[in-house]
Amino acid sequence: MRWLAPILAGLIGLGWLSTVWPARTAVWTETPENLKRGEADGVALTQNGSMFQAPRLIRVGDARTPGEPNHVWATAADDAGNVFLGTGPEGHIVKVAPSGMQSLFFSVDEPLVTALAIDRDGDLLAGTAPGGKIYRIRPGGQGSLWSETGERYIWSLAVGTDGTVYAGTGEHGRVLRIGSSGDADLFFDSDEPHIVSLLPSSDGGLFAGGAGRGLVYRIDREGNGLALFEDELPEVASLAIDRDGSVLAAFVAPPQPEGKRPAVRLRLPDGVQVGRTDENVGSLEESTGPMLRGYIEGLASEADKAERRLRGRLVRIDPSGRSEELWSSTEEAPFCVIGFRDYVVFGTGEPARLYRVDGDDDVALLATLREAQVTGLLRTGRSVFFATSNPAAAYRLDGSTAETGVFVSQPFDAGAPARWGSIRWQIDGASSGDVEIYTRTGNSRDPDGTWSGWGPALTDPERSRIVNPDGRYLQWRARFVGSGADAGRLSEVSIHYEPYNRAPRVKDFRHGGEGPWFSTDVTFLWSSFDPDGDPLEISVQYRTPDAAEWTSATAGAGGKIGPGGKPNGWSEGLFRWDASAIAEGAYRIRAVASDLAANDPGEGKSVIVEPTLHVVIDRTPPRYDLRPTGEGSFEITLTDDHSEVRRLEVLDAGRVLYSVRSIDGVCDSRRESFTIDLAGAADSRSLRGVDAAGNQVDIPLSD
Repeated sequence: MRWLAPILAGLIGLGWLSTVWPARTAVWTETPENLKRGEADGVALTQNGSMFQAPRLIRVGDARTPGEPNHVWATAADDAGNVFLGTGPEGHIVKVAPSGMQSLFFSVDEPLVTALAIDRDGDLLAGTAPGGKIYRIRPGGQGSLWSETGERYIWSLAVGTDGTVYAGTGEHGRVLRIGSSGDADLFFDSDEPHIVSLLPSSDGGLFAGGAGRGLVYRIDREGNGLALFEDELPEVASLAIDRDGSVLAAFVAPPQPEGKRPAVRLRLPDGVQVGRTDENVGSLEESTGPMLRGYIEGLASEADKAERRLRGRLVRIDPSGRSEELWSSTEEAPFCVIGFRDYVVFGTGEPARLYRVDGDDDVALLATLREAQVTGLLRTGRSVFFATSNPAAAYRLDGSTAETGVFVSQPFDAGAPARWGSIRWQIDGASSGDVEIYTRTGNSRDPDGTWSGWGPALTDPERSRIVNPDGRYLQWRARFVGSGADAGRLSEVSIHYEPYNRAPRVKDFRHGGEGPWFSTDVTFLWSSFDPDGDPLEISVQYRTPDAAEWTSATAGAGGKIGPGGKPNGWSEGLFRWDASAIAEGAYRIRAVASDLAANDPGEGKSVIVEPTLHVVIDRTPPRYDLRPTGEGSFEITLTDDHSEVRRLEVLDAGRVLYSVRSIDGVCDSRRESFTIDLAGAADSRSLRGVDAAGNQVDIPLSD
């Protein structure tokens, strides 16, 4: 195989030897995080990246809740299926009948109804704030003050398994036991300023959640309590029992404060003066005239720069105190939670969202509402009833699903105009025909009138071809058909595409010398990048200043020049040019980057790197003219045809003693003169001239 040797040497000299790579198809797979940015209507999204038809969501009653409350603080339901909402700021209790009709049921003297419970006799108990009073209201709506606790806030009410009524209070963090006559006795005194949630336990005791330190207490029937769990978030907004008897605790923290924005202050109309209105800067100069104040749009505030902290967390705590986080968020806070046999439901705020935790602990977003917070959850028959705040509203989540559900993805950006291949997906739990996929394409970031229409329904998860026109962006839509508990789950949506080839890029093309002068080897370096990840061939070329054609630097072995690598990744390149066979003189050097080997004929691209480099090849040492000027004194002139003269060295027995400064003070031209006095120096002294390319000439002082 010796005949291969000259061919391989030539290829290596051109820069990079590689196998030809065909144009590659790219695959984009939707991530759970990206799916959250899509739009879901009747479709639930899980944290693991799957989606399914959500339970049917029904708004209960009219658009306006009686009394037009802003906030729902508490909820309760009686055996007849009536739901009661404790609201503020007018102190109204709203009744929602099983038919969905809403009515004003009762009003208290205090502004907030903060706690509700149904006692053993079927009466509604209502705790209020401020004032710490508890009202008893009969099923017909007749009620009166039942207990004056002496506390400022009644945050929670619970009825134990034996019918005992308990109240969680603030500002002293106590649990009170309320007798049948309304007398309040201290049952448990906590280390928290507020007890905001109470939950009866099966052994006749209580679980209590505080606000201040984030403590969950377990209290026995005698009022002896211990801290079961402490969280870094300060408030236990809600408690519930899970299917295995564990406690579900919803922890919340205050919203992240808004940082102060950089501000401007303008004085008008007596000319324009601009100053800062930051209290940390100091006082401004006295000024008169009308002032305009504001902040600079687009500049990050202090809060934007700070690391985002947790806003909420849902935790499962077993009887021994061991915990497991089910969900957390830096943006949302869970205000209520309820446990069922097969799943857990919780509601959050900013915005109002409803989530479900299934048996495998996968969390699914069931619905996003236009209100600000979900603040109450109840189970009524086969349905989940929940209430929202800001503004107040009531909803019911049925056990059945709607007949259809639709999810629309965020547009996918291929990075460049692309040819579209197939779209594939995974269906679990039902036939593939239960889901239809539609696609559309365009070249603007936001879908508009320039986009294509939605393509035909695609139903084959393995072999569905995208028929829309080529474009940079693609959006897909899933439509779930049919309904029922066995409806399929859609996951692993992936898009196959091939972007139109984009030109490679090369930066920092340079030689490895301190100047442009070289005697033989010249090292060239650069950084290369291909936006499509194509392997690149980098060719280094040269020509004389008066030549028209470029020649590849094929003499000698080229250094390894790596492929373009992964997109957005720059690769370092190096090439060593043996210029020993090249005529001396000045040359222009350029680099050409090509991805031709990775693309179809006519689609590959070559890029000439600008600007070109200037290199001088010089293998001849300087000429010298030595003239004695006195006893032991000399004038020496060094002349070089291609390079600057660098120095004149004085040697003793071959060892450099020192270098002589030129007559004009700086060695910066191809002709330099020197004077030197060696009177009395040893006969072993000699001189040596050196040019910028490193060529040397020995200068004897005597024949």
